[in-house]
Amino acid sequence: MEIRSACRVALPLVLAHLTDRGLLDAEPEEIAALHGLDIDAVAEALRAIRVVGPPGIGETTIIGLLTAQAEVLRDTGAAPAWFVTLVQDHLGLLAEENHAAATAALGVTEADLTHATELIRSRLRPFVSIRPSRPALRQQPDVFLYPDGPNTFRVEVPNSAWFGLRVTALAPEIVADAEARSWLAPHDVAARRLLHQIDARADVLTRVAGVAVDRQRAFIAHGPMDHVPLTRTAIAKELGLHPSTVSRAVRGKRLRLPDGHVAGLADLFGKSVAAHAQLAALASDSDGLRTDRELRELLAGTGFEVTRRTVAKYRSQLGIAAQGHRSPRT
Repeated sequence: MEIRSACRVALPLVLAHLTDRGLLDAEPEEIAALHGLDIDAVAEALRAIRVVGPPGIGETTIIGLLTAQAEVLRDTGAAPAWFVTLVQDHLGLLAEENHAAATAALGVTEADLTHATELIRSRLRPFVSIRPSRPALRQQPDVFLYPDGPNTFRVEVPNSAWFGLRVTALAPEIVADAEARSWLAPHDVAARRLLHQIDARADVLTRVAGVAVDRQRAFIAHGPMDHVPLTRTAIAKELGLHPSTVSRAVRGKRLRLPDGHVAGLADLFGKSVAAHAQLAALASDSDGLRTDRELRELLAGTGFEVTRRTVAKYRSQLGIAAQGHRSPRT
């Protein structure tokens, strides 16, 4: 489900090149040349494997595998940023017990290095399991996004062809049998109606998601600060659809982002996402509590013109205390 349909032929071939450690036994370019595949198809298969597999799977070296695991520890806050550099570039110094050179290269203390060394021993493994005992439950996306250039994305929504569905052709002897044709007729109509419904749903969802993704390219690439105001009504007007049609298309749908994370398609819509994010950033950057008036002025300085009452509403929604407010005693 993770790999786009045009590249699925490469998936089993790339999987066949995984060793027992979860490493690739050849570079992606070699795999493509060996099997007569397009390098982009191999890259897409490898991306999909890494999205659903454990950290480090599909790397070509042990260092690459360990670095991928270190990046997860960094991203989850379990390790400092320099931990990745230690694993990627300086494991040789640890193996030689040259701690002085390692601390100098990283600009850290001996205590920091000792803690990082313990993390390496306890949390990193020179292999990955490619046969988990219990498969993880994953939210099934309705819309898939794939990178298609700098800050541009291609939308794919599963339709009947994506699932490989079709109405089976009848054998000549069945077509020639009047009784068989009569019995099959309503089932044939029901099957074709189902395929039509699947494709009609996919068409509307593709159009709606395509416009929404195009409007929110910067948001998808860079985060909430770059979210632009967007309403379902505006999308409906642009596509010539009824607003209720767009609302039904968006409601409850999940969007698989290029990095593998799943978000609500509704996250692309809204008028105050960027203002909320900016307010949260301003509140976290300030040395102390600020009044709503001060926060309004700070927001205005970053391009968000809102009233003091709106600031109070946003602050309440975000759970940010203001000057003069106390947390309830426990």
